Amino acid sequence: MKFPVSLAVAALISVAVSNAPVSAGTMQDALSRGTLRVGIAEENFVPWLANDKSGGRMGFEIDVATSVADALQLTPEFVEMPFDQLLRGLTIGQLDVVISGMSVSADRAREVLFTAPYSSTDFSVVVDKTALPEGAEDNGFDVEGMKLGVAGDTLADFAASSEFQLAEVTRYDNNGDLRDAFLEGDVQGVIVPTPYPEFIVSRDPERFAAEAEPLVSTLQAMAVRPGSERFVNFLNAWLMENTANGTLGDMRSHWFQSLDWLDQLEGYDAPPASEDEDAPAAAE
Repeated sequence: MKFPVSLAVAALISVAVSNAPVSAGTMQDALSRGTLRVGIAEENFVPWLANDKSGGRMGFEIDVATSVADALQLTPEFVEMPFDQLLRGLTIGQLDVVISGMSVSADRAREVLFTAPYSSTDFSVVVDKTALPEGAEDNGFDVEGMKLGVAGDTLADFAASSEFQLAEVTRYDNNGDLRDAFLEGDVQGVIVPTPYPEFIVSRDPERFAAEAEPLVSTLQAMAVRPGSERFVNFLNAWLMENTANGTLGDMRSHWFQSLDWLDQLEGYDAPPASEDEDAPAAAE
């Protein structure tokens, strides 16, 4: 069951509007403007962020940001920029908040304020069981002759460089190229984030398998400018409320545990009825 914005959160908004000076920070600026400028990556990180068939943006982050804006009684204004420029856009005032799969790190916390985490991501090794070199499974897939694919300049890339000394690591420009290389047999394994391991294995459990333990895990949080403690307080209240009433869990289930959104995705064509309708690899 969904619940409206609680009286406590509504009261917080009221206090912010009535008592905070215009220079109080991001939340008051947004309330005065009537819009919430949400920074999102211009890249596609399905199902966090993607393009739909109408040319708009869809994904878990869009739903989260829209719900936050609704709680503030504001119109969400999505500002797209390269992922690695989002924190810069935030600190110079182009954005009110970043809601874009931003992993919490001590280094990033030197520049911005983070809320409590609202999601987590596991990076796991997925392998083609039919193409493994001898001894690969018994040695954590770090053997000569093992080829692993990763998206370049990502946490998966960093983890692969740290964890694998004997296996050959091949870097790809994007997840689409990485996926195609794996399915075509150019690499025998990939390191991919939630929810891709489950999607790949479900495509053909006889061929594919995912390691039970993730290689590395991260926590995602919203980011705001330094000095915006009141805004952080509101966002944390939103997180607590929507965790308790199940809204945030429902969003995660929709985007990370189902493929109900797949036919809305730009570039996705439903396979013939005889094929596996749950094959996410058909989507870019």
